[in-house]
Amino acid sequence: MVSRRPSPEVRAALTVGAVAAAVRVAWVLFASRPPQGLSDPKIYVAAAESIARGDGYTSLHGLPTAYYPPGYPFFLGGLRAALDVVGAGAHHVLVTGLVQALLGGVGAGAVVLIGCRLVARTQPRRDLRPGVLAGAVVTLWPNLVLHTAVVLSETVFLAGFYVALAALCAWLDLGDDGSVRRRRALGAVVVVGTAWATLVRPQSVVLLVPAAALAWWLGGVPLRRAARGVGLVVAGLALAVLPWTMRNVVVMDAPVPMSTNTGDNLCMGFNDDANGAFIQTPECFTDGRYVDGPEVEVERDAELRGRALRWIASNPGALPRLSLQKLRATFVHDADAVAAWESYGEDVHLGDGARAALRWASDLYYWAVALVALGGLVLVGADTRRARRDRRPPPVHALLVAAVTLGGVLIPVLFFGAERFKVPIVPCLALLAAYVPARFWARRSEAPEGAHPHTGPTRVPEGPEAPEHATRTPSSAAEPAP
Repeated sequence: MVSRRPSPEVRAALTVGAVAAAVRVAWVLFASRPPQGLSDPKIYVAAAESIARGDGYTSLHGLPTAYYPPGYPFFLGGLRAALDVVGAGAHHVLVTGLVQALLGGVGAGAVVLIGCRLVARTQPRRDLRPGVLAGAVVTLWPNLVLHTAVVLSETVFLAGFYVALAALCAWLDLGDDGSVRRRRALGAVVVVGTAWATLVRPQSVVLLVPAAALAWWLGGVPLRRAARGVGLVVAGLALAVLPWTMRNVVVMDAPVPMSTNTGDNLCMGFNDDANGAFIQTPECFTDGRYVDGPEVEVERDAELRGRALRWIASNPGALPRLSLQKLRATFVHDADAVAAWESYGEDVHLGDGARAALRWASDLYYWAVALVALGGLVLVGADTRRARRDRRPPPVHALLVAAVTLGGVLIPVLFFGAERFKVPIVPCLALLAAYVPARFWARRSEAPEGAHPHTGPTRVPEGPEAPEHATRTPSSAAEPAP
């Protein structure tokens, strides 16, 4: 049997992923601390302990709950149960950070695979540089590295979501004439990765369906293939939602699709005291609390959702200004992991200078990449219009990244603003930033020697509509796309 080496982009992804994991492991070994106070990390740890004991997913009062999406509590609970078997339960937070560090490497590697497809979709024309650049940006992103050591769901979500996105891009490139086994394998990765991400942060995944549909429509993807791709994402959503809804019908006595914190999130974003950011206000208080049992939890969620929707209907003129406030609370800064590391004020261990330095480093890095990413977003739009005008294949994968980014911007507008809410699209910012030099490199490579890049020959059509002689080459046969 002849062994087949991984393709160049896979090797690049493995290399960047290994470096990203190493950076994060080093940070976790230095920074791991058990969470203090009463905040999301502490509640997650308590839920994990309940799951590991075999009591199921319960609130702090030991009663069944569906308040948070189940993915991250069960991820933590599985780790805790495994550690208890070997008598290492006391190291749960440290081991969680180390596993998250490895998942951070997986996410960075997936970004590399997407980046290699931003400009060219066929194997012989693929440029590794934008993928490696985007992966390197994610590898060193301060806020993402800091998140690895805290008990929050961001790192776990990013791994599942971007693996699914990378597999979706590879599945689309493979086309209907590719290996049936390979198509099925990539489709399975899309479904499982989507389900994983949905269980962890469902609101960030649901928007992938319209984002993919829009990107593929603008990119001229054939309807049948686009429908199949969207179907894979929907299948992943169903794989996550249906079993958990059935659990909630039995345990919560209500068909809760994923979680019961939607009412809280909506009410905090839409009330008379709302200022765009996270705020606890009497407008969102109820007689019962979510920890008081399934019946009270479900009724409370419905009541708060009703209050928010009634406020929206009564105050349409306030929505534009409130939306801008939410966007400002979400996108102006990028140092939320610093506060999480100190348990949101309950475990203050940094000096004022060190804390300020971490915040400034995180913000400056984010501002620099986001500024270039904004240029990349504009460039994707311009390239798409130019390609459609010239009847050439648009940059489909870059369009998908742009659509996911814009969809992620809607999340705080629909709920309330918080720096954490943009973490799901941070790797997309790295990819859009990498698109800027990628287009420069692509145009230089397309122009004949001595000619200006814009006066070079028309590119050979790429992608699903490419003629057979343009897509079937010896190199593509020897090194199939990942």
